[in-house]
Amino acid sequence: MRLLVSISFLFISWISFAQTPQAELKLDYDKVRIGEQFKASLSITYVDPQQKLLVGWPKFDQELSKDIEIIDRNIDYTVPVDSNGTYSHIQDFTITSFEPAYHIIPSIGIELGDSIYQTDPTPLLVESVQIDTSKSIVDIKENYSVDYSFGEKVEDWFRSYWQWLVGLAIIIAAYFLFKLFKGRLKKEEEVPYVPPTPAHITALASLKELEAKEAWKSLQQKDYYSDLTYTVRLYLEQRFGIKAIEQTTREIIQELKYADISEEDKMHLRKLLSEADMIKFAKMKADAETGKTALYKSIDFVEKTKKQEAQKTAEE
Repeated sequence: MRLLVSISFLFISWISFAQTPQAELKLDYDKVRIGEQFKASLSITYVDPQQKLLVGWPKFDQELSKDIEIIDRNIDYTVPVDSNGTYSHIQDFTITSFEPAYHIIPSIGIELGDSIYQTDPTPLLVESVQIDTSKSIVDIKENYSVDYSFGEKVEDWFRSYWQWLVGLAIIIAAYFLFKLFKGRLKKEEEVPYVPPTPAHITALASLKELEAKEAWKSLQQKDYYSDLTYTVRLYLEQRFGIKAIEQTTREIIQELKYADISEEDKMHLRKLLSEADMIKFAKMKADAETGKTALYKSIDFVEKTKKQEAQKTAEE
């Protein structure tokens, strides 16, 4: 009799647990390298045969948690679990971290109807890239002898006697200044002001050149992504005043929070710069379609943000 009661109690508890909504955060990996991108899935599973319950996701800025950055995310979607009206509402993310440490992603609350359900804290280990210090620095090419050309001889002569040349130049300049004031020469005509080339003109010219060469198909992915990201960084500096040429990717991402750029374009810039760092420094490989998409999204970004720049130049 007691055994029957115990089995009935466990069965009722299992049914109650199965009907309780379950919030969950899943990571593709629990251990990654610094800067490596990987997938995360945030979901809530619940019973709703009539599909009347509404799911409310937490509002993320650019981080899933402290030191865990969001590179990209997809539109949430719902999938049926069984024929009894059980559904899972899911949102997928692409995330990364530039802080090597053992991180704990805190609980995340998901609204379902009038209630909030929390995920369990999720661990993530971010490891630094190990550098092989056992190998010494070697020359890229073997040493070889070269001829001491006439041009190099002239260059060395100028290094030795430049003081005399400067003195002679000063004497000549003083003579012409004296002639200028003595003869009351006419003032030179003013050179017409030539406005600087707008930032978007420079950026689009470089991007169109990459497009014409179909540079994304090159086996030298490091050179392609270097040229692409340098053009984008230069445009950010000239157009929005972000010192992107001198800053690291992490510093640029921080300044993008306050730039007058749409969230979609910010997401593209974060993804492009992070992928380029992985290709240039971690030797990651990207397919040609990814490189082509990055180029055309960059062109679209410049086209969308050039209007204000053009109007400002016209007013000046």
